[in-house]
Amino acid sequence: MKLSNSFLFLLVLSTILFSCGDDESASTLSGSARFEITDAPIDDASVKSVFVTVTEIKADGKTVSGFNKTTIDVLAFQNGDTKFLADTELEAKSYSELTLVLDFESDENGNSPGCYVAEEDGNTKHPLASASNEIKVQADFDVSPGVDANVVIDFDLRKCVQREDDSTDKYEFVSTTEMQSGIRVVSKTEAGVVKGNCNDSVSGSDKLVVYAYKKGTYNRDAEVKGQGQSNIEFANAESSSTVDASGNFQLHFLEKGDYELVYCSYKENAENEMELKGTLVVNVLGGLDVNALSVGAGLSIDVSVVVTGMISI
Repeated sequence: MKLSNSFLFLLVLSTILFSCGDDESASTLSGSARFEITDAPIDDASVKSVFVTVTEIKADGKTVSGFNKTTIDVLAFQNGDTKFLADTELEAKSYSELTLVLDFESDENGNSPGCYVAEEDGNTKHPLASASNEIKVQADFDVSPGVDANVVIDFDLRKCVQREDDSTDKYEFVSTTEMQSGIRVVSKTEAGVVKGNCNDSVSGSDKLVVYAYKKGTYNRDAEVKGQGQSNIEFANAESSSTVDASGNFQLHFLEKGDYELVYCSYKENAENEMELKGTLVVNVLGGLDVNALSVGAGLSIDVSVVVTGMISI
C-alpha cells in the first residue's frame, strides 16, 4: 500500500510538471515579423530630403531584435516604395503599440545631426528634434506561428515636420502628441491602394494634393484650417499623395474600409512654401463615388476625375 501511494504521488507530480511545461511552451510561441517604413509628401518646395535616425524599435514595449541603428531619407520612399528596417521573431500575439526611438544627435555613421532637413541646395541642413525621442504609435497587427507579419510604418512628414521662419532653426518636429498622430502602423497584407488621375485645366495650381479620409471623418471647415499646436492642415487625413505632372497619384497602405477623397489646390509663395488655395470640385469618370470608396485587403482601386471648379479658402 505504501509503495502504491508513493507511485501515485510521483505520477500526479509528473503530470503537473508536464502540464506546466506545456503551458510555458504555449505562452512563448513566436512568429516572423518584417518591418518597413514609407512616407507621405511634405508641403515645402525647398525641402530635398528629410533624414531620420532610428536607434531602436519596440513592439508593446519590448525591443525588436535584428534591427541596427539606421538613418533614412524618409522623403525618398513614397508612392508604395518602402525602406526595409528589420526581419525579426516576435511573441505570437496581437500588438497594440509600436515605439520608434530616435537619435537627434548623430546618424548611423556618428555624424551630427541625427535627424535633419536638407534643402534643395544640397548643403544646408536644419537639425530636427522634439521634446521626446521616443515616439509611441498606436498599432494593430498580429504575429502568429507560421504566418509572416509584414508591418509598414507610414511616417507622414507633412504632419511631423513644421517650418518655423521666425526661429533660429528653420524646421523642427511637431509636438510629441502630434508626432504620434502623424505616424501610422499598417499591416501590409490587410491594406489596399487607390490609384488615379486628376485632369485639371481649371485651377491654375502649382501643386495638386489628394487626401484620403475614412468615410464620415472629413469636415471641410476644420480641415482647411491649421489644427493643434503646429497648425496642421488636413490633420485627420489617413494619407495623401501629390499629383504628378501627368495627373497621376497613388495612395498606398490604406487599411480596409470605406474612404472619401479630397482634391486640393496649392500655389507656391515667395518663401517656397505651398499655400492652400482651395478644395477642388471634380467630375468622376467611370461611375465611382469619391465619397464612398471601399478599399479591401490587397485590392487596387482606380479613380479618374476631371476638375470642374474650385472652392476658395
